[in-house]
Amino acid sequence: MIELSEVRKKYRDTTALDGVDLHVREGEVYGVLGRSGAGKSTLLRTVNALERPDSGSVRVAGTEITALGGSELRAARSRIGMVFQHFHLLRNKTVEANVALPLRIAGKNKGDRGPRVAELLDVVGLSDKAGAYPAQLSGGQRQRVAIARALAAEPDVLLSDEATSALDQQTTVEILDLLRRLNRDLGLTILLITHELQVVTRICDSAAILRAGRVVESGKVADLLAEPGSELGRQAFHLGDTAAPEAASTVDITFTGAEVGEPVVAALVRRFDLDVSILDAAVQTAPGDGGFTVGRLRLAVPASPRTGEALEWLRARGYGVEER
Repeated sequence: MIELSEVRKKYRDTTALDGVDLHVREGEVYGVLGRSGAGKSTLLRTVNALERPDSGSVRVAGTEITALGGSELRAARSRIGMVFQHFHLLRNKTVEANVALPLRIAGKNKGDRGPRVAELLDVVGLSDKAGAYPAQLSGGQRQRVAIARALAAEPDVLLSDEATSALDQQTTVEILDLLRRLNRDLGLTILLITHELQVVTRICDSAAILRAGRVVESGKVADLLAEPGSELGRQAFHLGDTAAPEAASTVDITFTGAEVGEPVVAALVRRFDLDVSILDAAVQTAPGDGGFTVGRLRLAVPASPRTGEALEWLRARGYGVEER
């Protein structure tokens, strides 16, 4: 649905995007994770041509966005909704009028606008706020209005520019769950940028980590969590830095699916006579129907002639093993 190929963008002496490749499949939620200055906002703005890349290709639903201009570009943008961090609502307009704005700009008559606005406010849970003004709403409610407005023209793609970073923890969860529900119910493809790991691990099917304008890691979230050495996994599990005892090494064991709940430590003790200690542990549930559980153990494994054999045994049984 969205494909960026070798996209580059430079502002004077600053390289914002440096050969970015990205592929977002139709109907998935894709997150781009990175710190401030990584190039996230520039990347997002190339998708609807608010920024023109210096080189490379940006395609949305099979159309080369960078080749469009005038009425063709406006038509393409109408199929791409956008949600911003700070809502960008018109303060002197009611909730109903804010949501109706894209429809009015598109030339829809008032009789058609009313039912569509009512439908959208029901979808985002704000039917009782149609006559309210933005100043009368909480931050979460304002973001719901912004989402409804972005959906007014029935886009195929929704872009989210740090849509939850101005919200408190509980409201963030509610907005993320709303986005996921919209993705499932409407078949909406969502590309979001964020510096919050929680956003990716809660609702994203796939993700990329952006650093200094480059994609340093990408793939399905479940696969990245399960991959030993993955940066996303390292951030998500955030295991402590407790040092292993002297004459022992630190080993991270990653397990998924049926392996969850297996007595792996007991097996190492009984089978290989290793006096293993648990330094830390964490479990994550990746997004998706039914969830996909991934766990990671940080173990202190003593130096022993059988240590290598034990680690190979774990690998053969499907565990991810990373010696640190």
